[in-house]
Amino acid sequence: MNHLLTNALSASVLCLLPVIAATEAPPAWSSIKVGVKADHPVTSEQKLIEQADGFQRLSIQLSNKGTQPLKIEKINITIPLTESLSDEMHMVFGGSCMGRTPMLLQNVGTKSENTGKKSRPSGSHMYEMIRLADDSYVFAGSLSWRIFLPNFTQQDDSLVIWSNGEGKQLKPGETIQYEQIVLKRGKNWLDVLDKFGTAIAAENGITALKPADYKGWATWDYYGRVFTAKDIFGNMDALNKLAPDANMIQIDGGWWTERGDYTTIRPDLLPGGIKAIVSRIVAEGKTPGLHFDGFRGDAAAEICKKHPEYFLHDQDGKLIVETNPKAERVMNYTFFDYSHPGARAHIAECIRTMKEDWGVRYFKVDFMRYGLENDIKVKNKHVKSFKAHDPSISGVERFRLGMKAIRDAIGPDNYFLGCSAVFGPCIGFVDGMRTGGDIHPHYEAFPERCLANLSNYYLSGKVFNGDADYLVYREAADEDETVSQEDVKHGGSMTMNEAQTWADFNKLFGTCRLNSDNLMTLRPERQALVKEVLDFPAMDETVPLDFWRHGKEKSDGFEWILARAGNKIYLGVFNWADKPKQYALGHFQKDGLVSLAGRHSKVLPYTGNLKFAELTRLMAADLK
Repeated sequence: MNHLLTNALSASVLCLLPVIAATEAPPAWSSIKVGVKADHPVTSEQKLIEQADGFQRLSIQLSNKGTQPLKIEKINITIPLTESLSDEMHMVFGGSCMGRTPMLLQNVGTKSENTGKKSRPSGSHMYEMIRLADDSYVFAGSLSWRIFLPNFTQQDDSLVIWSNGEGKQLKPGETIQYEQIVLKRGKNWLDVLDKFGTAIAAENGITALKPADYKGWATWDYYGRVFTAKDIFGNMDALNKLAPDANMIQIDGGWWTERGDYTTIRPDLLPGGIKAIVSRIVAEGKTPGLHFDGFRGDAAAEICKKHPEYFLHDQDGKLIVETNPKAERVMNYTFFDYSHPGARAHIAECIRTMKEDWGVRYFKVDFMRYGLENDIKVKNKHVKSFKAHDPSISGVERFRLGMKAIRDAIGPDNYFLGCSAVFGPCIGFVDGMRTGGDIHPHYEAFPERCLANLSNYYLSGKVFNGDADYLVYREAADEDETVSQEDVKHGGSMTMNEAQTWADFNKLFGTCRLNSDNLMTLRPERQALVKEVLDFPAMDETVPLDFWRHGKEKSDGFEWILARAGNKIYLGVFNWADKPKQYALGHFQKDGLVSLAGRHSKVLPYTGNLKFAELTRLMAADLK
């Protein structure tokens, strides 16, 4: 049973912020301050609740006790630490987004020349954790992302959590809940993250995940947006010979006439359209998958021309259009306003067509970060604020209205893969999630994707199924004239040992393993890598043992990976560097030693008697 520690740690109003009330918190988390910047006073009330899992939940209510509606501009929470921090201490900011914000490991902040305070600009929407000593950690994380996006950072000897208010309106007498924040001091980082993932699942009503042992082929990495039915069917024939038990084919982006018009198909794709391709996929006993951009349209799309009100406008009431030249054409992106019921009805009808008329059962919804305000502003600097159909809700709430419409249309029995997403607001809606950036057939991408994917290991298998992206093993000699002309997709010089490192990683992480080379031109030794991965069992859990040694930059990938499939345990050792290294295996294999040349890897089966959790704990302790 939860035990209430205190009813009100503090209460404050910030609209030049007079303090309304304040009470002392327990010494472990004392003097927590909440400030709210708004156009009229906001009252905040906080309490700490001791949970059965060892976390203390910081519950914050925001109320409008005035007589006029108000708009929230910013929320700032400061949590002073009783410990004195030193510059030598390490801290981790959890990965927040598939491609843009991977895990970051850095020293606790140094003093600013201007302010004299210790601060760092880094942050996370998921969590922050400070390593005080080998057996002492301080942690703060979020369990929800329903109205606001929490940003976790650190300043001086305090943890700081802040959110852009995004113009969230409160009516007189209205009270809302800030996001559910949990705090913890722990002795073991593995235990902290394990319980954090479990707590997120519980908070968002996730009791079980859909099975997702998919293996097959997809169009994207080789063909990009330009492919034909002949390309798909030729690769299906090659896949059937190589891996007869493959169970999925995914049609990726580029099949539509215009972005947003997702019921019309490029006329050159196939006379029978997506339905004819899906019919053959289903006839072979495979799951048909389809990609679409769930949060953007194009100014040339019929839906945008007929219903510009379905899309977001800027502070001046002008339709937001982002121009983006691509190899085959210039895109003019627009952004769905899912606070508009018409926009939600449109995307639901598109999905109904895909599902009921075409027979699609696996939906890859891409570019989801463009449903959030921050990511639209990145390349549209002129956009200072948004004019939406419903101006009273935040951008996060608007995003979640879109997510609910998409999830409801996909239905409970079909699979929803989130892609290019900020993780938090998607949790509870998606079945699977791409946890690292797009792969491409160049070795430099592999250690970067290793870090991005595996740093989110605590979510995979609990909150969603982790997806590491495609199997790609080609170099220039494996390509023909149909290969995509985007810069990173063609003309590479990937050696076999470099390709093997990505194959070994694909064995140990991810439940959806789809090759995305041209199997008709891929040489036999490269095809053998595809078969090697597809024949390997999908892992139930995977842990980066050297968590506190890597993540100083996005290409600083993990080298020690322990994974489990049923009762079978595997160790992956990866030398991402150019020079040879030796790895003493310790508890995995007494007196065992692995020597790896630069850009080489090895996957070893475990033959000992320890259970996975105990072996993980012992090996992680060795790699502090």
